[in-house]
Parts: sequence; structure tokens; C-alpha cells
Amino acid sequence: MKRFGYIALIFVLTALTGCVKTELAPSPKDRISFAVASYAPSARNSSLLAADGGISSFKSKAWLYADGYMDAAQSFFGATGETISWNASTSEWLPSHPYYWPKSSESYINFVSWYDRNGTPNSVSETAITWTFDGSSRSLATNDNLMFADEAWRYNQNTTNAAQYTGDDVLVGVPTLFHHALAQVRFRAKITPVSDGGTTWSASITDFCVSGVYKTGTLSLVNADPGSNQTRAWWSMSNEATPAATTPYWSTEGCTADTLSRNGQTISLTVNDTPVSIMDTRSIIPQSTQGMVLTCNCNIRTTYADRTYMVETVPVRINISDFSGDIGSWDMNHRITYTITVNPVTGKILFDPALNEGWTNDTNNLMYIE
Repeated sequence: MKRFGYIALIFVLTALTGCVKTELAPSPKDRISFAVASYAPSARNSSLLAADGGISSFKSKAWLYADGYMDAAQSFFGATGETISWNASTSEWLPSHPYYWPKSSESYINFVSWYDRNGTPNSVSETAITWTFDGSSRSLATNDNLMFADEAWRYNQNTTNAAQYTGDDVLVGVPTLFHHALAQVRFRAKITPVSDGGTTWSASITDFCVSGVYKTGTLSLVNADPGSNQTRAWWSMSNEATPAATTPYWSTEGCTADTLSRNGQTISLTVNDTPVSIMDTRSIIPQSTQGMVLTCNCNIRTTYADRTYMVETVPVRINISDFSGDIGSWDMNHRITYTITVNPVTGKILFDPALNEGWTNDTNNLMYIE
């Protein structure tokens, strides 16, 4: 069930300059409102932004095409756009000023909305959005969160239970359907709590590293006027001579692969079957797992009944793609959790990658590494 918040936009335009025609209705019933939701690229929904995502504001730009002046788009929200903020006291998404729909039924507005936790896109226009992490002017932070909403084209009134809201309690609003632009990944480990008579075991992980991971890249999104009032998903240009619509993807062409590591640190595993974090959840540029290699040392301590003990170090080296099952890439709007389980009795290490598609649903894939 999708859950939505609403943006009430109630801006009264009092000064018109030049020869631009912007007939605006003063009636409160014609004020612009937004219906906000968060969607995976596959159209699965996740949670309401303010309620569960911890997001209190996002940005939006709008272009007005006024009746009689269709060749001159006006920046309806201003050149830099509007900051739309969540008002907890009224349970509304509110801009800095209220806005109204154009009076003429021939006029319309196009809306582009996005969220960037730690910065801003490199560029935002009516038909293009670009983000670039080059490691110098901007580096990818572990808590980065980028989202883009399907563009709302040619709207001149609030929709009433639009097709994409079928079955939901959405009555009015410009549909603003967000997609996460990044992936998230984390690594955990645990030891199976076993004993054999008076013999017990403990374990730790050292020198953890995942190589072949890209931390730089560019996301270039494009859109185009569909000719009617509807939302339209963004896409990436193909490399073919004739551009074609493709699922949004990040380009790492020309970039150098890096590593995720905790070298020099020792992570002791618990003996109550509770996973311990080796690397906390972090944002990552979506990419294929081909070429990624996980390495670490698993140190197993065996303690006997007479209190004597021995420590064995088991080196682990494996291609991420070899044990990921169906998880061949870290995709947009996916959270991937890798859990390493150490069983000292069998001498096997279990890798358990879990894919959280749409950040709501889990699937599991298992593989033993001896």
C-alpha cells in the first residue's frame, strides 16, 4: 500500500513584468498540491518520505507555459527552484511561498523534483539532470542519498485519483514519484554458537577488504515532453547512433576502481548467533559486481576443557560475483547485505547475501565456502 504526503503550494503572484501573460486563479481551491511517494525503478514502492525516510525537504523546479506565450517558458519556482519542506504540525509539504494554478486551461506547468542529502546535482533543466562524483569536486559520502522524481509534464490542475494511484486514498495532487539513485551495501559476520563437550570456539575477522569497487561515476538522466499531462520516467541515453530510452544507469567509464576496507582492524564475532557489523550500511554507486574480490582473515580460536587453546587463521578470498546468486550488481534503490557465518565444527564459512529490493523486501541466496 503506497502512503503519501501532500504539498500545499499557495503562492500569490502580485507583480507581473514585461509582456508575459500569467493569468492566475485567486481561488484557494485552485492552489497547487503535490502527492509525494517513493518508488523503486521497477515500480515497487517504499515508504513515505517524511514518515520513514527521515527526509524533511526536497527541491523542485517548475516551468510555466502561459496561454499565448508558449515559446517562452517561465521559471515558475524561480531560477534556483523551491525548497519543499515537511510541516509536521499540519502534515503537509510546504514551500517557502504558496502557488496557484494558471487560470487559463491552455496554460500548463512542468515539474522536476529531486533530493540530494549532501549537495546538489551538477545540473537540472526541464529535460536533463546530472550528478557526478569525481573524487575531487565531490566525493561519495557513506550517507549520501540521491533521489529523482518522475517528471510531471503539462499539468494545469490537480489530478483526481490518477491512474498510478489506483487503490490508494489519493484524491488530488501533482504526482511526485521518487526513485533512489544510489545503492546501499553492508557486510556482517557471525559465528555459529556450537560446542563439543568442554571444547568451545570463538572467532574474529581481520584485514577485511573488497577491491574492485567504483566510488566515482556519473548519472545523466534525460526526459522529453510526452505531449500530454502525465508523469514520465527519466532514462539514460544509449550509446547507439540513434538514442533510445534505457533504464537509468551510472557510467563509470574512465574511472578507477577503489576498495572498501577495514584493514588493520579486528572485529570479534559474537557467540549468540547475532551478526556483528564488519562494514556499516553505506551508499555506493550502482555497478556490476564483476571484478570485485572479497578478502579477509578469519581467526578461529579453539579452547579445550583443560583451558589450553589454539588459534588458526583461515584466509578468505572470493569473487563477490561467485557467491552472490542472483545479485550480479548493486542496483539503484537496492540494499544488499552480505553475512559471513563461521562454523568452526564443520570448518565451513557461509556467505549469505540478501537483496532488499525497493528497500522493503528480502530474498536470500546461500553458498558455502570451505
